[in-house]
Amino acid sequence: MVSPDPTTADIAAIRKRLNQFSCLTTPPDLGEAEDEQVRQDLATFNDLSDYQTLGICAGSLAEAKTAMEAFLAALGVTVTLDLPAREGAVYLKFNTLKGAWYLDDYSGQSRGVLITFHSSEPELEDLVGTYGPFPFALFS
Repeated sequence: MVSPDPTTADIAAIRKRLNQFSCLTTPPDLGEAEDEQVRQDLATFNDLSDYQTLGICAGSLAEAKTAMEAFLAALGVTVTLDLPAREGAVYLKFNTLKGAWYLDDYSGQSRGVLITFHSSEPELEDLVGTYGPFPFALFS
């Protein structure tokens, strides 16, 4: 558990736990305790960051949209994405600062949700970075 006012050591510990997902092509299957720890870690970084960028590589638009809306809701952003129809695998990106999305076809093999945390505070520079891929259903 991280204190209400995380220290540099708390941030480093969270970063280490979240970095285990880096360079994976697909998210690993996690147990409920591991899922809960990841949710807590993401919530802490979300609370400390200025804004976030999410990127989803999915096999279908429906899968990407469902995951995006669930992750955004967990981060405190309520949005219903009105996306154009698209067949096949997609890449969907959302910037919480601008409330803007980007959608394109995707031909790669990677799947999952990436989250980039942004902060302008020098003392929080260690949380800045991209983490994931996380499972689509992490917040479902």
